[in-house]
Amino acid sequence: MKTTLLTLALATGPALLCAAENLETMVVTGYPTTLADAPASVDLITREEIENSSATDVADLLRFHSGLEIGRNGGPGQTTSLFIRGTESDHNLVMIDGVPVNSGSVGSAALQNIDPRLIDHIEIYKGPRATLWGSGAIGGVINIVTRRGTTLGTDWGGMIEGGEENSWRAAARVSHDSAQLHLAADLAYQRTDGFPPLAASNLDRGYRNTSFSLSAGWDTGIHEFLASHWQASGNNEYLDYFGNPLDQDFLDSRSSLGWTAAFTDRWTSRLELAQVKDHIDQNQSDGSVHTDRTQLEWENQLRLFSDDRLVLGYRYSRESVEAVGGFSPYDSTTRIHEAWLQYELQRGPHHLIAGFRYLDHEDAGHKPTWSLNYGLRLSPATSLWASVATAFRVPSANERFGFGGNPDLDPESSTGYELGLRHQLAPGQRLSATLYRTDLEDMIQWVMVTAPWYGYNQNVAKARIEGLELGYDLSLGDLTLHLGGTWQNPVDRTSGDQLLRRAHYSLAARAGYDLGRWHLGADLLHSGPRKDFGGITLDRYTLVNLNLSYRLAPEWQLFGRLENAFDEDYELASGYNTAGRTAWLGVRYR
Repeated sequence: MKTTLLTLALATGPALLCAAENLETMVVTGYPTTLADAPASVDLITREEIENSSATDVADLLRFHSGLEIGRNGGPGQTTSLFIRGTESDHNLVMIDGVPVNSGSVGSAALQNIDPRLIDHIEIYKGPRATLWGSGAIGGVINIVTRRGTTLGTDWGGMIEGGEENSWRAAARVSHDSAQLHLAADLAYQRTDGFPPLAASNLDRGYRNTSFSLSAGWDTGIHEFLASHWQASGNNEYLDYFGNPLDQDFLDSRSSLGWTAAFTDRWTSRLELAQVKDHIDQNQSDGSVHTDRTQLEWENQLRLFSDDRLVLGYRYSRESVEAVGGFSPYDSTTRIHEAWLQYELQRGPHHLIAGFRYLDHEDAGHKPTWSLNYGLRLSPATSLWASVATAFRVPSANERFGFGGNPDLDPESSTGYELGLRHQLAPGQRLSATLYRTDLEDMIQWVMVTAPWYGYNQNVAKARIEGLELGYDLSLGDLTLHLGGTWQNPVDRTSGDQLLRRAHYSLAARAGYDLGRWHLGADLLHSGPRKDFGGITLDRYTLVNLNLSYRLAPEWQLFGRLENAFDEDYELASGYNTAGRTAWLGVRYR
């Protein structure tokens, strides 16, 4: 896989962006820039990497990238957490085509339900990004871009594959593109009998997921209109804390209507209306948790003076969260107003981006945030960047109204620092190094008042994460290689303990080689020991995935995958199983 930057995140805001043919060049709504000039830590998961992966969900793709760790309570469909640069699982903002899809009840996104077969590429922005994208963007932002048509005319394709535990995956797609009209439809299905989530149980728990995406666009030259919808629904079987078998139905969706107008060559305006749903319904009780969020966003990009860029934006959101059953049912509706601006200038080798955002949350009050990024081109082969930024996360509905709820909670806040260096060793070879530090304040924690169960959430915790990321990328003919390492110290500043489920170090490698009709690939991940609840230490582990494909004809491809090739016995959460060695075999038409 060719690790590269798709977009200059700090210069564009949440608009949907496209990649150029040359992966060293990004096309940002018609504005090209290069990797060496980007004052930010950004990574990209390409469609090629997705096709070669045996990933069940998007979390399995993210875990092989530096600075990203996951926790999982069992197999496919089970609760999954993502930690970016040592921050909490609700300190990352997940977007689908530029629209946030984090749950209003728990604050994090249902990564376990996002099927990779509907994804064109994934943009990974590490570090605080709240100035452009708002609440939750403390550790970073994951923008998942769904598939669209890639060629003029009509195109279609599909795949089917099978694996162990009676596991099947299938997908089909069709698209049509002309000079003005764009139409696309994608469908994906997966099912598995699964394996026991709990180490102390022998009950297999299955998972089913039917996902689809639709999009239609019309481009008149000055005006462009786009309608799109993504949805995942299905059933997840799991075990409760006492090992009782339960199951729940889920629905996650994102819909939008957008209008973009290039009024002049210096002024582009975008208006988008979007709706997000995150629904869970229990089947053994009347319990349910539903998030419904509607947002209206208006953003203007202007070119001033010597092609300086000014971004002005406003967003109105209405979020309804209803929890039925359980210990603390509630029904909450919250209104949020946000406004932001960002100014970018380039003078010779200097690149400066400054931004400011202001949030007015109906319950959590007002919250300003700002960012400053500076890039310096030392030579044609070497660039340096530095940044300082604040970020925040508004309290979730569970924290305000659920068990131990406190409606008077303030937003969690952070200040992040970053210093990075990129150096082009030779054509197709690049080194990178990034130092970072994140200070977190007013973190929300349940505080016991009267033993054993009476207490409530308070803004009392604080943490500090300091780290170093190193990377090496090679693209030489038919060979691609990425080596990456992360060393970090994620510390609870109140107790001095290591933050739970986060390792001090991890190493990752990805390699691919094309040999005529054959493609060979491998992924490796080594993670250090991690602390977990109850004072338990999770052992270090090494995970190796292998993939192989053969092109039968220009349109047909036979492929096989071996996940956890050396049958490593490891845990991502104490007491929960992970998959052993698993083989897959499939065929693809494209």
